[in-house]
Amino acid sequence: MSKILVVEDDRAVRDVVEQSLCKEGLQTAGVADGEEALRYLRESNPIDVVVLDLMLPGEIDGYSVCREIREGTAGEVNKDLPVVMLTARDDETSVVVGLEVGADNYVTKPFRIRELVSRVRARLRRQRLSDRAEQQRLEFPGLQMDLLKRLVFSGGESVELMAMEFDMLALIASHPGRVYERQQIMRCLYEGSFYGEGRSADVHIQHLRKR
Repeated sequence: MSKILVVEDDRAVRDVVEQSLCKEGLQTAGVADGEEALRYLRESNPIDVVVLDLMLPGEIDGYSVCREIREGTAGEVNKDLPVVMLTARDDETSVVVGLEVGADNYVTKPFRIRELVSRVRARLRRQRLSDRAEQQRLEFPGLQMDLLKRLVFSGGESVELMAMEFDMLALIASHPGRVYERQQIMRCLYEGSFYGEGRSADVHIQHLRKR
């Protein structure tokens, strides 16, 4: 379940935001100032999106929190955290500065709660798509594979593979260090319906090595 960190000094606003996100099936954590927000992030609490008010009390405002997130000082794992900032309506300067220090999106106050929830969900969807895209790429020294586009590059040059050869390379490259028996490879490629000679895997391996 995705978890959202809500950084807002106005208790009433923070409670409404958290309650609305929880109704959407999301977990939340709420803090009232920048110092508490950075402490929470540095304690390795898993967070998927930060909803961040720019005008926070104390020496650490929302700009500083966002900047420290992007610089990795709020925890290296949080460096790419999506940040949806909350800013005063018609304050164009706040929006520009907020985006420049690394915020991904913004909602102006007073805001409609449905709009904020929609922005948060959009960031979560984009993050999932990005994660999925990363999982579709495999990289090794001298070898890159794009599983989605079915492309292979060796030494930076494109390599043309037959469909079976690509599938075999993708299978092996997706599980580095694992040892496969010939029959295991062929059953995986044929989705369990292979009943032929396992040594046919040798032919495909030989072709892969040549290419």
